[in-house]
Amino acid sequence: MKEMSLSYSEAFHFLEFRHGPKSMVDGSTLVVGLISQGGREQEIAVLKEMQGLGATILVLADYDFGLEEFAHVVAFNSGTSDWARGVLHLPVLQLMAYYRAMAKGLDPDRPTHLDAVVRL
Repeated sequence: MKEMSLSYSEAFHFLEFRHGPKSMVDGSTLVVGLISQGGREQEIAVLKEMQGLGATILVLADYDFGLEEFAHVVAFNSGTSDWARGVLHLPVLQLMAYYRAMAKGLDPDRPTHLDAVVRL
């Protein structure tokens, strides 16, 4: 997201989000939650809290049960493990960055100040 669309983005563990990152959440924030099976209840609780602070929530989960209160849910229904599901998350996140770059008039294939190879 950062490189392709020149947009601020950071990745945090769900429970870590309740510390510093939570202070930045407002009505213009998009929080994307990659829901695991093992931590599902706690992760959904964090997303509900962020939604209560005004954030728009996008949930990526294997199954959509229990996610009715979120307007944006991608349910993969893959039956894969939490570790393997990362491969399914990647195209959704890449497309988000691509469309954000296009909306900002940027060329996602030519990120600003970046090269394919770094020469020292």
